[in-house]
Amino acid sequence: MPRAGLAAALILLATTSPGRAELQTWVVDSVERFAEGATFGVQMHPDSLVILDRLDENENVALGHLVIDDFDKPVPLSDGTIDLVRGEWISGTNNVFDKQFTVDLGLDRAISRVRVLAGETALNQPEYFVRGYLLETAAQATPQVWHKLAEQPDNFALNVDTRADSTWSAVDAQGAAIPRRGRFVRLTLIRQDRTNWVAIGEIEVYGMGYVSEGAVEGVLLPAAPVNVGQIRWEVERPERTDAAIQVRGSAAGRAAEDWARLPSHAEAAFYFAGAEPVERLEYRVQLNNSAPFSSPALKRVEIDYDPVLVARRLQAEAAVSDSLRKGEETALVYRIEIEVASGDHGVDLLLLDGPLLDIGPVRVDGRELVAGADYNWRLTADREGMLVELAAHERIGSAVEVEIAARALFVRDKTTVSFQAGNSDQGDRDGYVNWQRGEELPGSTWTVLASGNPLQLLGEVAVEPRPFSPYADDRVRFDFVVGNIEAGREVVLDIFGIDGRRVDGLRQTGRARAYRFEWDGRDRDGRVVAPGLYLYEVRVEGSGKARRGTFVVAY
Repeated sequence: MPRAGLAAALILLATTSPGRAELQTWVVDSVERFAEGATFGVQMHPDSLVILDRLDENENVALGHLVIDDFDKPVPLSDGTIDLVRGEWISGTNNVFDKQFTVDLGLDRAISRVRVLAGETALNQPEYFVRGYLLETAAQATPQVWHKLAEQPDNFALNVDTRADSTWSAVDAQGAAIPRRGRFVRLTLIRQDRTNWVAIGEIEVYGMGYVSEGAVEGVLLPAAPVNVGQIRWEVERPERTDAAIQVRGSAAGRAAEDWARLPSHAEAAFYFAGAEPVERLEYRVQLNNSAPFSSPALKRVEIDYDPVLVARRLQAEAAVSDSLRKGEETALVYRIEIEVASGDHGVDLLLLDGPLLDIGPVRVDGRELVAGADYNWRLTADREGMLVELAAHERIGSAVEVEIAARALFVRDKTTVSFQAGNSDQGDRDGYVNWQRGEELPGSTWTVLASGNPLQLLGEVAVEPRPFSPYADDRVRFDFVVGNIEAGREVVLDIFGIDGRRVDGLRQTGRARAYRFEWDGRDRDGRVVAPGLYLYEVRVEGSGKARRGTFVVAY
C-alpha cells in the first residue's frame, strides 16, 4: 500500500507501459465496463458515462423528510401513512384559517406536483377535509422568499392533487405544470368550515430532474493475490454536485470491510490503505447533487496492482509499557515476522506508523545491525512515522524476525500504530513504492492506550541550540507537543526580527503529536540573517493558541 510523500518525487503514471513490467492497471472507462458492476440510482450515458438517474415522476420526494407546523413543531405528515394514531394531523377545532405546514425536502428539487391526503379520521368523517389551500415553495438559497405553486380557495375534493385540480400556477401551452425549483414546500389552509375540523394524513411532493444520490460499484478478481497501488479517477462535478470513491479488498480468511466504515476520497489520486495481499478488489463511487437538473459525471477509474508481492507474510506486534502515560516519552518495540518466498520482491524498506521520535537498535534474527552501514532511518514526509532503509546487503529475501526499538511519545487516549514493507527496486521501476501493509500478529493489537489527563493544546517550546549559528550549527530546532487536535490542522512557526518584521515561516499539517521545526537561519529570500535577537511564534491555526519566545542568532 503506497503512502504519499515518502519519496521526493512520486511519478503518477496513468497507464501500463513496458517499463512497468509487473505493475498492472485495472481501467474502467467505458459504458460497457461500468455496466459490469452494480448500480444504484445511476444511468449509463454515452458521453459522460455514469450520471445520476432521472427522477421518477411518481416518486414522492417528501417521504421521510421533516414537516413542521407554524409553531415549528414536527408533525407526522411525511411518514407514508395516514394512520389516525401516528400518521395524521387533526385540528381538534374548526378554527384552522392560516394554519401552515412546511416540508423540508433537504435540497432543491424541481417541483411539479403536490398532493395532500386526508387523514384516516376523514375517511370516516368525510367532511373533515381541506376546504381551501395555498401551496408555495422557497429555494435553499432564499428560504424566506416564497413563490406560489398552486391555489384553490374552494376545494371540494377529499384529497388535494394539484394535477387533478388543475390548480398549478405556471403551465405550458399544453397545460402541463412548469416545475418550480425549491427546497421547502408550504401548505397554508386558507378557508375554514364553521363546524368541521380538518384531518390531514400526508403531504406528498413530486418533481423532475435527477435523483439526489446514486452509486456504481465494480469488482476485480485477479488470478492470484496482489498488492494494490495507486488509485486514480476522473469525474466532473458541476456546481452543487459532488462525488467520492471508496476502494476495499478482501482475501481468504479476511472479509471486506463495510463501505460505511471506509474513508471516502474526493482527490484525483490516492493510495490504497487496506490490508494486503488482496484476492478480490472492489471500488464504489457515490454521486450526489443538491440541484434538480445537475449531475456529476464519472468518466474513469484506474487502479494499479502488482501480482508480485513484497513478501508472502508480514505480521507484527508493537509492545509498550503497561503504565504508559500521555505526554511522556516511552520505549516502543516493533517485532516483525517476515516471510519472503521465491519470486517475491523482497524487503529493504520498513515503514513504521506511529508517534516515533527516533529508532535504534535494529535486529534481524537477533543480530544487531550497524546504523549508517546496514540501515538508515528518517522521518516520513508527513512526519507521522519512520522509514527504515536497509542496505542492499541486508535486503530480506527469506523468513526472518526483525525487531526495531524506538522512542515514542503518545498524546492521545488511543493511538493505532502499524507496519508496512516495501522494495526500493520496485519503487524505482514503477515510480512509487507499492507498500504492502502488514497484519497484526495473532493475539496482539496495534492499538496503544495511554492514561492521564488530556494534554494542553500547545505545550512549551524547547529551542536548541542557544545561541544558534547558521554557519556552525546548521539548524535551530523548535520542539513541542500538540495535543487534542485531529488530522488536517496546520501548525505554524513564524520567525520575526526584533523590529517585528516577519523573517520566515514554516508549517506542518498533522494531528496531535510531538512536532519539530528546523530553521536554517535564512530569510524568505534565502539570505543568511544578521546576528541578533529574534522572536518566534508557534501556533495551531484557528485555535487562538500560540507560544512565543526569543532566541539569539550569533556568528
